[in-house]
Amino acid sequence: RSIIENPSHFCNHLRQAACFRCLHRYSEAARSAMVAQCLYVLAEGARLQTSDLLQLYWQAMTQEALSGEISFSVLYTPFEKEDKADKIKEANKTFSERHPEYVQHIFTDPHGIHLLPEKAESHPGQQYLLTLGFRNKEIGKTLEKFVTQKLPIFPGMPTCLRT
Repeated sequence: RSIIENPSHFCNHLRQAACFRCLHRYSEAARSAMVAQCLYVLAEGARLQTSDLLQLYWQAMTQEALSGEISFSVLYTPFEKEDKADKIKEANKTFSERHPEYVQHIFTDPHGIHLLPEKAESHPGQQYLLTLGFRNKEIGKTLEKFVTQKLPIFPGMPTCLRT
C-alpha cells in the first residue's frame, strides 16, 4: 500500500523487498531492492555508502534466488570392487542424510567408474559411485531412464559409443 501512496520513495520499495525476502520470494525481493537503489540514487544519491548497501542487498537476493533454483545435488562415494548392490544402498542412505532437500528421486549410477571433478582432492586410480538427488521426481526418473537404457548396437560403430 505504501508503494501505491508514494511510488517514488525508495524506502517503500525496500519494505516490499524485505517482505518478499521473508516470504522466500527472493527474485521478487531482488527486483524491489533494485528499484529502491535506483530511486535512492536518483532522488538523494549523496550518500554512496547507502547506495552500495542497497546494491549488496539486491545482489544477495539474486544469489539466493539462483541458489534456490538448483534442482539436483551430487555425492561421490569411494568404490572398491565389493558387493555393488550394498554399496549403492549405502550411498543412497548417506545421500539422503546429507541432502534431505533432494530426496524426491535418488539415483546412483550402477557403473561405478566415475572420477572426482578436477579441483577435488582424490587418490590416483580411485573410482567413485555417483549419486544424484533431485527435488523434482520426474526430472530424476527421466535422467535415470536415459542413463540406464540399453542402446542399440550398430555394426561399424566405435565401441566407445556403446554403453
